[in-house]
Parts: sequence; C-alpha cells; structure tokens
Amino acid sequence: MVRAGRTPLRLLCLKYGADLVYTEEIVDKKLIEATRVINALGTIDYRNGDDIILRLAPEEKGKCILQIGTNSGEKAAKIAEIVGDDVAGIDVNMGCPKPFSIHCGMGAALLTQTEKIVEILTALKAAAKVPVTCKIRVLDNPEDTLKLVREIEKCGVVALGVHGRRRDERQPDRCRFEEIREVVKTIQSIPIIANGFSGEIERYEDIEKWRDTAGTSSIMIARKALSTPSIFRSEGVLDKYKDIENFLEFACQYDECYTMTKYVVQRILGGDQEHDPRGKALVAAGSVLQICKAFGMEDCYNKWRDDRKRKQSKKRARVDDDGVYNIEVSFPLKRLKNSVGFSPTPKMVLHDYLVETKTPKATYETVKREDKRFVSTAIIGDKKFRSGIGQPNLRMAEQVAALAALHGMNIRSRLEGNWEED
Repeated sequence: MVRAGRTPLRLLCLKYGADLVYTEEIVDKKLIEATRVINALGTIDYRNGDDIILRLAPEEKGKCILQIGTNSGEKAAKIAEIVGDDVAGIDVNMGCPKPFSIHCGMGAALLTQTEKIVEILTALKAAAKVPVTCKIRVLDNPEDTLKLVREIEKCGVVALGVHGRRRDERQPDRCRFEEIREVVKTIQSIPIIANGFSGEIERYEDIEKWRDTAGTSSIMIARKALSTPSIFRSEGVLDKYKDIENFLEFACQYDECYTMTKYVVQRILGGDQEHDPRGKALVAAGSVLQICKAFGMEDCYNKWRDDRKRKQSKKRARVDDDGVYNIEVSFPLKRLKNSVGFSPTPKMVLHDYLVETKTPKATYETVKREDKRFVSTAIIGDKKFRSGIGQPNLRMAEQVAALAALHGMNIRSRLEGNWEED
C-alpha cells in the first residue's frame, strides 16, 4: 500500500496481532540509490536526501517483508545485496495495476511476461540472504493463471500471494476465490496467500472464514488494514478514534512525515472528516503537530520530539576512525529555502560564533559519493565535524556539516527553530 505501508502502520498492525507486515511497494531504483543509515531512533533507514525510502524499526525485525517493484533481474539482485537480512523477506509485486507501476513494466505488466518473471525471481533468489516471494493477480484466462504459477513455483519462491481479481478489475468487483482455490490445488509445494477479501472482512473471525473459503495457508489484508487496523485483534475491532490515537503514537515515535501521517489518518477517519470537528481540524492540518492537536495528542508529539532530541545529543561523542566527529543530523531542503531573508542558517550562526570567539573561520571539504549525493566536513581548527547523511547538492551538504558542528560544539541553541524536524 503506497503511502500507507510504512513504519507506523506496520507496527500498529503487528501490535494488534498481524503475523507479518509488508512495506509499501518500493521501486527498485529508489532503493538502489538510497543510503543506509542507523539513526538516533534506533531504526535502519534507507534514505535519499530528505526522503526516507524505507525505515525499519527494531520491533519488526523478522516480521517485515520488503515489497519491491521491478522489471529487472539485475536490479532485483542488487536490492537483495543492499538490504541483506535487514528484512525478513523480499516480495516482488507482480499484481499492482496502478499506472506508476505498470508504465515501467512492473507490477501487473509482468503477468504476461513469463520469461521476465523467471529472470527476476531466479536472479533475486540467487542473491538474497532472506526468503523470496511474489504476488500476482489472476489472469483473464484461468488456465493461463495455472501455467504462470507452475513456472513461478520452479523458481524456488517460498510462498506465493494471489489477488483474486484480474488486472482491470477493482473493488467492488467480486474476488474470484474459486480461482485462488485452483491455484492451491495446482501448487502443493509452497504456501499460497489469498488477497482481495477486504470488502468481505468486517471482524476478526471473518479472516479465518475467508482463509478457509479460499483454501489457502493465510490471508493478506490491505485496504481493511488501512481503514480498520484493529481488524487483527482477536478481542474485536476498536473505535476508529482509538485506532487513530494508537497510530499517531507510532507516527510520533518514529518521526513519520506529515503527508504520510495525514494520508493514513484520513483513511481511518473516513466520512467523519466532513462533520466531526476533529475531522475538520485534520483536513486543515499542515503538520504532524497540528494533526496531533486535532486529536488531543499534543503531549504525545512533544514527548517523542524531546526523546529524539535526547537521543541525537548522545551521538555527539562518536568519533570516526579518521578523527571526524560524526553527528547524524540533517534537515529538509525546504527548511533552507524557507529561511531566506527570515532567519540565520547553520553556516551563518557558526560563522558568527567563530568571529565572536576569535576562532579561525570554518572551511568545508565536500565529496560527491557514488550515489551522487554530497557529504561535507566542517573543519574548525584541529576539529572536524560531519553528518554522513548524503545531500542533493554542495550547498546543502555544507549547511548540514555546519549543523553537525553546532551540535558537536554544544552550541546548537544558538540556531533558532526546529531545523531537524519536518
């Protein structure tokens, strides 16, 4: 679920009782170009500048499946090498019918390209340190579906997900559970995971009912997990506002960005956005803090914000092998743009402090990495400060290095504003 299957919602579903969770579909190119960072939250981040492509929390170790969109065996294998065993498995999405996926020959576009599917799965299986799976949709001709799954089985995947609709079908089109059953009868060596029953699942007991109906080993739930995350609770679903509170707790703890947070909360709230005062405040919200205020969770936001600051401050003592103080800080590019003419930048504040203390001015050494991101080191006398988080250009890299220096020199308080926050 693009924009939804990120850290907070995954953790919430696990908390409620889900056995495994999947990331949103991530296009291969994004992960290949990302930089792996272990940040102050204790998470493993794959990031590209300001964008968190993938954030993995310690609590989901062994339970989170990376779902990728790809049309290349070479790129799929490269991803396997990059992520190693950070995830519990790698799933190739061969069923997504949305334009962003199929226009590049990914997702459901692969369903009629058996040779390409075999190439991708074979290369991925050879390179991966973790189990490999894939997910398809049923084809227009049921016999073609069975031919395809036989070829997939030969590739050595450990499980196969089957969405019971065809490429051009959507909700409320009926889920073709009888065609999923035929796949189960055809493929005996690996588990089959049924998908497409969200419209029929209203309570926890329905999950088992439809698993039996499809005859599969398990059920994959997407849309229902987004609108009602507590569907996984054996004790029963919760009020939607409780689901929102629990989701926002994880969103604040793991520093989820505003757009993704708002997207999920709006899906849980549904039609209540139109008449409930909290829903109206949500629609008008322009930040995670404002979303939290709408639901009376400002204290939660402040608690986790302050916790992040404490964790970040502990990183000041880290010194790399080359003698550089490495402080993993960064800030969004928009923050620098918004400061023009209004507030001093990290470089300006650092410069003024050095002038005031009669210290030689800072110099900056910047390198362009293989991933085309820039990293700069601020040199002040015999001390060097750096953030290893790559930046999109030289200017941003120097500003982030200056911010790292402010932290390392314990003068961050001189810089006004919450630069490190979205």
